[in-house]
Amino acid sequence: MLTTKVITPRQGESYYAKENYYSAEESVEQSEWIGQGAKKLGLKGQVTAKNFKKLLYGELPNGTRFRKRKKERAGYKERAGLDCTFSAPKSVSIQALVYGDKRLEEIAHREAVRRTLEIVERNYATTRVMVEGKIQVIKTHNLVIGQFHHDTSRELDPHLHTHCVIINATKAENGKWYSLRTDDIFANRKLLGMIYQNELALQVQKLGYEIEHKEHGQFEIKGFTQEQLESFSKRRQQIKTQLGEESTWKKREKVWDKTRIAKENPFPEANFNNIGVLNLRS
Repeated sequence: MLTTKVITPRQGESYYAKENYYSAEESVEQSEWIGQGAKKLGLKGQVTAKNFKKLLYGELPNGTRFRKRKKERAGYKERAGLDCTFSAPKSVSIQALVYGDKRLEEIAHREAVRRTLEIVERNYATTRVMVEGKIQVIKTHNLVIGQFHHDTSRELDPHLHTHCVIINATKAENGKWYSLRTDDIFANRKLLGMIYQNELALQVQKLGYEIEHKEHGQFEIKGFTQEQLESFSKRRQQIKTQLGEESTWKKREKVWDKTRIAKENPFPEANFNNIGVLNLRS
């Protein structure tokens, strides 16, 4: 599944700081800069708070401003970026995080995310520039993305997901940095979610698992019962109880944001490793 959300500088700064999405203690495996735009800025490896905050507020790592700021907007209303969150199916999360097959996380999920973002960068990275007195939309083919990998929900259910914060900046052929036009990303978010699911399904099968296709282009690893999946989905059950089965995605997303709680420490890794890999491979 893919969800997209515009974030302001304050939201980006406070949300990711509060949730410890970037910190000196985190390893490169948990956060990293990706995208051709990041390469152009010399950003690689772990996402640091300093550069992440600068970019959220419209400033390049060297101090050059690429986005004008208005005092009255001062971090609360500016469009700092787009948070694209890729979430693996519940069975993949359980098999990777509870039963210990880390390949599903470190190879399958991350490769599916990477390939989907390559498509976003190649096809939907655009900006507006003035050409001969007229505003034109041009493709730039580069994005600056801070990627953050996580493995639990706020209810401490196993929940393999990656936040990809696409910074509101892209470099044009004239060498200048401009605000990113995200219209095409939003317009194609369902397609991109399906691409992620398809790529993940291929990667999961390459690792030897069989899959079962579900509705809306979703899938699960073959062998899990619905009861098993729901037993690790407390958050989903809370929202379903509150709104009912027929609720719309918009309503569910609204309740999700309203009722979310701060994360505690995730499951100790030893708990995952001691259970052993559930034998679901063909």
